[in-house]
Amino acid sequence: MQRPNPDSIYYEEFIELQKKLRDKIFLLRKNRDFVQEDMADYELSVRQYQRMEQDPTAISSLWQLFKIAKAHNLNVSQLLEIE
Repeated sequence: MQRPNPDSIYYEEFIELQKKLRDKIFLLRKNRDFVQEDMADYELSVRQYQRMEQDPTAISSLWQLFKIAKAHNLNVSQLLEIE
């Protein structure tokens, strides 16, 4: 997936979206009493998942979002419902 260009007029807005998504992913995991290692059951490596929680720009593909949604019994559109 292409990374956002810092020169884009949408860059800051996109980074904010990634931060909100990271926060939601973190809260979903905590609310289910999952540890990061549990995400490996959903085809996400522990290191990959750790990077997503630490660095919101590591959330870079629809495939990642699909697997995270599956881990929380959501569909992708529900996962993307952020405030």
